[in-house]
Amino acid sequence: MNIKQLYIAIIALLLSACSETEIDNGQQKGLMPVLFSAGNTEAAVTRATASYMPQDSRFVCSMFFHAGANDTNESAFYSDKLSPDVNMATAWLKINNATGNAVYWNKSYTTENISTDTYGFDTSANCFYWQNRLNHIFLALADYNKLSSDDATGTLKIYPDVDTQYKDQYMLAYDLTKGEKTVMSQQPDPIQAVTTMNPAGATPEANRVKLFFKHQFSQIQVNLKSSQDESANVTSSQIEKVELLGVAETAYVAYCIKPDGTVPATTSEPTDVDTPFSLFESKTIPTGYLKSYEGIAFGTLHGIRITWREGVDENSVKHVATYKALDDKHKNLASGTKYIYNMELRRSVIAQVTAVIKPWEMDDTVYKANGTIDK
Repeated sequence: MNIKQLYIAIIALLLSACSETEIDNGQQKGLMPVLFSAGNTEAAVTRATASYMPQDSRFVCSMFFHAGANDTNESAFYSDKLSPDVNMATAWLKINNATGNAVYWNKSYTTENISTDTYGFDTSANCFYWQNRLNHIFLALADYNKLSSDDATGTLKIYPDVDTQYKDQYMLAYDLTKGEKTVMSQQPDPIQAVTTMNPAGATPEANRVKLFFKHQFSQIQVNLKSSQDESANVTSSQIEKVELLGVAETAYVAYCIKPDGTVPATTSEPTDVDTPFSLFESKTIPTGYLKSYEGIAFGTLHGIRITWREGVDENSVKHVATYKALDDKHKNLASGTKYIYNMELRRSVIAQVTAVIKPWEMDDTVYKANGTIDK
């Protein structure tokens, strides 16, 4: 048995499925279970009641740790000779109460023939134990649009297989093309949480790990109305579509840390500057506007194209107006950011644009932020 196989065997033994006996006697074995709570960073700061991930939400989490006998916090978590698997464990969890407490659960999230321990953990599930007093890194992922569905973590397979596309060895690929999707809630909306912590307390509760999830892509909202000078009396039925130009068709979110413990930033594949992505018509329209469009996007926004007609029939005059006066702050889409563009339409032009950039939260908190892009 080589060194790598020996490490894997030891870790597999330590991180086997947790039972009530193992937890109750954890101190005798030198093992202490890792407890989790999950929420949203910004909401936790502004309003405690909005900080918790909803009950029954599901996510997958990986734990990375130092396994070498002489390791320190400055040591690499793994090297070219040892894959991340050696110093890594994976578990599937779900929220079981209104205050964000997470319990370990089986990978398929079935509730049939399940027994639970005193912590509420599924006794057949993988669970984490603190391995030593050094830093551990916890990297969690979920799809915010599918938090409580069977496929909430279905596309978040930690280990590569033939059905999943990966970039290098750290990143999971997401398809951002519209395809057959009809609403924004059908788009992938990966959320990620990263926490570094060492077990400084004497009890599992004292060492509870708090996971703060953030959206990894951007949300774009475009609100439309007729120009105030009444040069074009546009009605909602005359507006056909709104398209983003040049945004990514494929984006990547990290599912693994680098050897030095850092997490690769969310990134994307560049596309042609004129590649269109049609936004989804929103059911919520701000006061004073005719129509609102929305979508999840990432990459580089090269322009916003609006198509409308002077009448409601196919033979009426069609106008296609494209807005490209975007500076780097608005062009380079940032993770966890919502971009709102309020636009007035004239014949073949966009009369005025007001842009608002604000944090994209996972609750209904209203944040005040504003900015204007000059014509």
